[in-house]
Amino acid sequence: MIYLSLILFVIVIFLGYRKFYIERQITSLIKQLSEINKNKDRRKVTLGLSNKRLEILGELINESIDIRIQSEAERIKVEKDLRQTIANMSHDLRTPLTSIIGYLQLLKLDDADKAEKNEYLHTAEHRAKSLEVLLNDFYELSLIESLDYELNMEKLNISKVLQQIVLDRYSDFMERNIRPSINIPDKNFYIIAEKKSIERVIENILTNAIKYAKDAIDVSLTQEQGKLIITISNTFTNLSEKDMASLFDRFYMADKSRSGKGTGLGLAIAKGLVEKMDGSITAKINDDRFKICCCFKASI
Repeated sequence: MIYLSLILFVIVIFLGYRKFYIERQITSLIKQLSEINKNKDRRKVTLGLSNKRLEILGELINESIDIRIQSEAERIKVEKDLRQTIANMSHDLRTPLTSIIGYLQLLKLDDADKAEKNEYLHTAEHRAKSLEVLLNDFYELSLIESLDYELNMEKLNISKVLQQIVLDRYSDFMERNIRPSINIPDKNFYIIAEKKSIERVIENILTNAIKYAKDAIDVSLTQEQGKLIITISNTFTNLSEKDMASLFDRFYMADKSRSGKGTGLGLAIAKGLVEKMDGSITAKINDDRFKICCCFKASI
């Protein structure tokens, strides 16, 4: 009986001791969380007592902290991107608008002859059209990036689509004195995509290649492990590995002068559309070639 009482006494002391430390650990958790929330710290909560349920609670709390940190980082990035987009948009709007206003003022000059006024009018019209292209591209990109943007997906013969687009751009190749290397198999390959969207993707990438190619462009369609890969590559002069990280960003242009050769939205639109069609798009520099590859799941 004495031994039983002693054992019960030890058990009671042990349980009381353990309860005391558990309460202490919970108090510590409350204090740590209060400080983390107050100071928005990035540190994690720590536990000093081995208790399975408390360890699980601590892990879940730390996972929540990780999610908060990640969400905060994403929010900061979105805000930074938005500010940069507004700055770029303002720059690209201001340039043609200033030019249009200037030429309209020149049209009012009494000493300008008819030929000069026609020239001013033509230039103002050209600037207005470039402004229209910018606004249309930005509007399209904003639609693509919206969550409720839907595509009309269907089974497409990507071989035929690619061949037709390359053929339609023949005059553009000739204007740049470029004879493209085309490697599109005679065999018909199919993907699930929206026709107008895949055409826009290829058009945008090809336009970029034609605009910046040094002297050669390659277009190919290959199949690898159930995937169809459209590759458009060109020789280049003004690209670095650093450019690769930002190439698909809105308004990003390797030409840092933003000299009016484009809106800087073409590749961003291409990326948005490819991802909406469950594909992937990558860019890389390989020797003297700049390559953009679009990968889609092959359809039987």
